[in-house]
Amino acid sequence: MIRHLIVFNTPEGVGREQCLSMAERARQELSRIPGVLHISFGVAVTENSRYSYTFVIDLRDESTISSYRQHPIHIAFADEHFRPLALDRITTDYEIVY
Repeated sequence: MIRHLIVFNTPEGVGREQCLSMAERARQELSRIPGVLHISFGVAVTENSRYSYTFVIDLRDESTISSYRQHPIHIAFADEHFRPLALDRITTDYEIVY
């Protein structure tokens, strides 16, 4: 299994509720992509965390990474909903060993 991890901050003026709404939309849309096993979203528990939000998207295997990134649902969601709210972000993929 591959864990696609994104940590991010939103621009000034974007409230928590707007970010939570975007996260729910992500869960609904991205879960339709073949190979996506699970989507979770988190909020930092301390105010001074370097990043305020995280997405964890579990993918079936390494071959799913490129098909996920190139899938029209992912591209549309990322361009229209995610990237405008996540200008400051880090993204990486991990193979889950145990």
